[in-house]
Amino acid sequence: MLKLEPIHSVINYFLDQDLADFPQPIIKEGERLQGLQRYIHPILVDESVIGHSKASQKLTKQIQQATTDLKLVVLQSQAGSGKTFVAGLIHGHSLVKNYPFAEIDLAQLPKMKNGQLNTDQLFGRGESQVGIIASLKRGTLLIDNVHLLTENERIRLLHYLKTGYIIVNPCPGAEEKQSSSWVRLIVASPQTISFREVEAHNIKILNLSQRKEDIPEFSRYFLHQFSTKRGGLPLELNQASVRRLLSYDYRENIVELKVILQRAAMMTPPQQQVIAEQVLWSVESPKNTFRLDLLNQLPGLRRFFLGDWWPENFWLVMMAVFVPVTIMGFIGPQTRDSSITLNLFWAWWWPFSLLLLPIIGSFWCAVCPFMITGEWIRKISLWIWPRQLLSWPTKWLNRWGAWILWAGFVGIYLWEKLWNLPHTAYLSSWLLVIITAGASICSLIYERRLWCRYLCPIGGMNRLFAKLAPIELRSTQQMCGSQCNTLGCYKGGETTMATFPEALPSEGQETDGCPLYSHPAKLKDNRDCVLCMTCLKACPNRSVQLNLRFPAADILENDDHGFWAEVALMLLLFGGAFLQYSHVLLCWVGWGDLSIDSEDLFISLPVVTILLSIPFVTTYLTHKLTRLFDPQMPDYLTVIYAYLPMTLGINLAYYIPSAITEAGDIFPMISQNLGLRGVSLPTLTWSMDVAIFLQGLTLLLVLLLSFFPLLKLTQRPLSNNLPHIGLMSGFILVFLNLIT
Repeated sequence: MLKLEPIHSVINYFLDQDLADFPQPIIKEGERLQGLQRYIHPILVDESVIGHSKASQKLTKQIQQATTDLKLVVLQSQAGSGKTFVAGLIHGHSLVKNYPFAEIDLAQLPKMKNGQLNTDQLFGRGESQVGIIASLKRGTLLIDNVHLLTENERIRLLHYLKTGYIIVNPCPGAEEKQSSSWVRLIVASPQTISFREVEAHNIKILNLSQRKEDIPEFSRYFLHQFSTKRGGLPLELNQASVRRLLSYDYRENIVELKVILQRAAMMTPPQQQVIAEQVLWSVESPKNTFRLDLLNQLPGLRRFFLGDWWPENFWLVMMAVFVPVTIMGFIGPQTRDSSITLNLFWAWWWPFSLLLLPIIGSFWCAVCPFMITGEWIRKISLWIWPRQLLSWPTKWLNRWGAWILWAGFVGIYLWEKLWNLPHTAYLSSWLLVIITAGASICSLIYERRLWCRYLCPIGGMNRLFAKLAPIELRSTQQMCGSQCNTLGCYKGGETTMATFPEALPSEGQETDGCPLYSHPAKLKDNRDCVLCMTCLKACPNRSVQLNLRFPAADILENDDHGFWAEVALMLLLFGGAFLQYSHVLLCWVGWGDLSIDSEDLFISLPVVTILLSIPFVTTYLTHKLTRLFDPQMPDYLTVIYAYLPMTLGINLAYYIPSAITEAGDIFPMISQNLGLRGVSLPTLTWSMDVAIFLQGLTLLLVLLLSFFPLLKLTQRPLSNNLPHIGLMSGFILVFLNLIT
């Protein structure tokens, strides 16, 4: 027994030593796990890629491929685009899904005195600090902003990927040390990063602005999370809110969308299920700045435009007036004081259309009798002789159509002045018939309304002045591009059911497409829209907006203001005002006895040409003078649009006396044309003094309204614009003298 005593002593010694060392691994493991807590993320098992866009489908396939092995994954993605979520999905379905998933953002690491990152948290430092790669042991590590590493540090990462050994940051004077690890790496960077020496899965995550079609699904996902946390009714978005979210440019990507919706959820009362558009006030597309969608603010307006009254039933009312009035011009009284045709055309239509154009835009074109006649004749002809109508020669018309329109208006001015149209009823009716014939002939040959878009003189004038209107019809480009696959507003098509919660039964109607071949999302101004609301009827996504905006926004906001043919039409309309006062102007220069009519064309045509050319000559010379003193002044084609309000105002001022002194006689005139003698009907007219007052007020108002567009278009100091300001003031002084 005494011989066995030393053996027992040795055994007891080793047992005591083991018992003393036993807590050390447990303590170290606890310290390791505690140090990893700030890097660890939950493992995503039941989640999947959100969205069904092509980009999302491609991302899903790439993630599935990355889960089949443990190769390096290289993510190229901007901040907030969901790289942590993608990396978590890869880990949660990979071979190491039973181990931790961690993330380290190199952009958050401290910097050393030389400005370089302190990468001790990543690689470790000697014996004093264990890096996250070694500390994690097994699992997946996402290294964000890996492009911030130096070239030497990237080489060390490559060494780990090849060998499984990490080169630890050495302490001063110490030897290089390596530690092993089985961690899978996923690296992410907003820049293109290449690890050519190892095999890798390269995945590019697109920004949210490039995945607009996924925004509704992201929104539903986040709102479901917020609804679960807050309790109460599940939160939803109406279509106006979806449209607003789609139109916004998310600089911070998905993270910004989540924050926006979280704030909206917090601002929504618990008893309210639908998030109001107003709480998304911070989400505003630049194109919708200072705009109010009247269709959202006035729900009854949407129902009206979606119904049959606009514009089809209005066509019946319009034709019930147009046809008999045109016929009466041929068979009825011919003088201005007794012809209903002359009264309605020159005392009603001209002044009130010019008055309404800067208020409601080109609504007239949607119920224009010239176009209605063309549409009806086309339908009858296709019923009698079914055939394929010709497509538009778009390239040729884009080049020459506006010049043909301009020439048509020149012809109207010559006919009006030289043959005295305003006082000859049958000639006024012939003018209506000729314009109607143009619309009808084009409708018989070409599809849709080629005449209206390219050739109609009246339509060209209306759509030119509609640029000044505070009304515009547009659609959300992002919603059309991401949510629509029918293009019913443009191409036409069958009924498409609207599936959003607050949809009306009349949304997504069957249509023939836009009559002018315009897409509302691509409209730059009001020139190519007649407000027929075909796009509104066809759209199943409620993308179309009827906006209330700042007046003249088309010329104040667009960089591409117009083209020479349109400018020529504007200057022609401006010169037409001088032509209307030709007799007074000729008296000023001592040619009062000169007769401007069709009996002496050799004299009349040069005089008419000079009068019509006054605005072009004066504005062009003034602009040349201005650029001599200020070479940075924009070109003539840009600055001339500052005269558009004045062009409209001067023409309106000319027709005010007709509206004030003649339009109110319409009822007695109707009874006289119908042969009702002795019937006393009311009149509503004022004296010429009232008309002159309103003319002067109109002229002074358009002078003030022309200064702001001038300064906005030129972007030059007030003093540099004095030549144009002086010319504008001179024009108004001339017309103030002409009206008196």
